[in-house]
Amino acid sequence: MKHCPNCGALCPWPGQKFCQKCGAPLSDTPPQATPGYAGDEAAVRRKRLIAGVAAAAVVVVAAVGIAIWALAPHSRQPATPVDAPAPTPAATPRPTANTANTPETAESAVPELDHTLLYLEGLPETEGLTLTVNGAPAAWQTDAAGRLCIDQSAVTQSDTLLRAVLPQGENRWLTATALVSRPGNQTASFGALRESDAQGCSAQPDDDFIGTLLSLYYRSLLKAYNSGQVADLRFSTDMNDQSYQTAIVNGAYNAVAYDLDRSDMWFTLEGIAYREGTVTLNAAGQWYGVNRNTGADEAGTDYLTIQLLWRDGMWQVDRCVPCTEEEYHNGTLRITPPMA
Repeated sequence: MKHCPNCGALCPWPGQKFCQKCGAPLSDTPPQATPGYAGDEAAVRRKRLIAGVAAAAVVVVAAVGIAIWALAPHSRQPATPVDAPAPTPAATPRPTANTANTPETAESAVPELDHTLLYLEGLPETEGLTLTVNGAPAAWQTDAAGRLCIDQSAVTQSDTLLRAVLPQGENRWLTATALVSRPGNQTASFGALRESDAQGCSAQPDDDFIGTLLSLYYRSLLKAYNSGQVADLRFSTDMNDQSYQTAIVNGAYNAVAYDLDRSDMWFTLEGIAYREGTVTLNAAGQWYGVNRNTGADEAGTDYLTIQLLWRDGMWQVDRCVPCTEEEYHNGTLRITPPMA
């Protein structure tokens, strides 16, 4: 598994392109060793030792070479044959206006970001482009430098999902998403473009997007357990809200104060079913927390069959049913997918 190079959050899904916590891109991030694993630490120490020995050897060889050169007699004869023509002196380049391009002038040439705008990175400007913020339409614009952006006032809460839909001709569209971890962020990095309908619904959503959505949803569920407020649920349909309302309000799971930063959810591709407007899959939620009565650290794993539904311009969790660890691994779904 790899970790985000920006915030260090665990990024467990294969091929994940951006961090589900801070939104930083991960496409060029190599997998990281799991912290605390003794074998990895030993490997790091061995690599550091080998690097140190190699560096010392280079220094010794260089020093010996310098000493031999200093003691050896040196010829004053030219390296070229005596009858070789004399080299033509190189012409001295004349300074031009461009040679005065110092780091200071190069930096000053980059337009400053407007703090009232959120800049949309990795998204080509396309005629007819539409943008939604958590499913609600949002107006986009270009600044004086031609960069795509939206007003900061469009993002009012943490973990906000932006979706862009780009027309590609008759009856063809592409869609891409970006995660804004908190209000005030200056940039939003969009992921890969995928085929979709005019509203941005893909027949087979990107695995990275599904993983990010489930992670955000699961943390919001644990937050709702902590607060006792159903309103803390994110990316959840009204039906799913109602199914959890009694447990959340009555404190059925509040014996533990959940650690939202350490807890996370991922899913398996085993048994996953894509239908028009739905995705049914098995997911595992790993939670960490502190027992409110004893103060002891606790941890556990929730195995669930989850059905995602495209509604109101975005994918949302519509149903959750407990499943076993065995069912999770072998792809047995406890929710029957809709007919194709």
